Amino acid sequence: MTAEYIDLHVQLESKDIADFTKQLGWSRVVRPVEVKEKNVQEAAKKLRKEAEIIIASGSDDINRVASDCWEVDLIGSPEMHDECDFMHQMNSGVDYVIAKACAEKGIAVEINFANVLNTYGRKRSQIMARMAQNVRICKDCDCNVVITSGAKDKFGLRGPQELAAFGVLLGMAPDEAKKAVSENPGIIFKRTNDRKNPNIITKGLEVKRWGSKQKEKRTHGWY
Repeated sequence: MTAEYIDLHVQLESKDIADFTKQLGWSRVVRPVEVKEKNVQEAAKKLRKEAEIIIASGSDDINRVASDCWEVDLIGSPEMHDECDFMHQMNSGVDYVIAKACAEKGIAVEINFANVLNTYGRKRSQIMARMAQNVRICKDCDCNVVITSGAKDKFGLRGPQELAAFGVLLGMAPDEAKKAVSENPGIIFKRTNDRKNPNIITKGLEVKRWGSKQKEKRTHGWY
């Protein structure tokens, strides 16, 4: 069975680059809805009904709140902050508490290739080291990682094999890196589709046949 490769953080309208992304090997590219407000859950609930992908990004405080929010799909670029690293480890934006909470709620942690592509020198080395630490933490906590291009134009796009190779560089096994550009994004889309399916009430509860009255669909919460 051929893998379906999905890029979840392309900042262009998908219709404008559809042919080009197919040539690179992507089955689908998506522009996510980004939440940066401190009240992540309230903002995500408002967006959840229409949004395909909700990505929360910002400060460590936002990452921590987002990791406990069922409506969020991705913790975006957690390593991108201006705070200093700790003495004995990187301040990578994800710790074991956040990773375990994400694993419980099906939230993935993003590795955004554009953050490396668009930086240089010491800053690039720091970002890659933080990414590698996040990969190790997520692996220990069974938290899914999704590798994205973060492309703002077609020149920033990379094929799925290239992004998977970048994942290997950060410490992933080859099969883990492949999942990060195919299976893991697919899991997020399945949950989005379940939210929109009027017959799926919540995770593990599906109506096979309605009676005289169909229950109003709830799109937020546990899925």
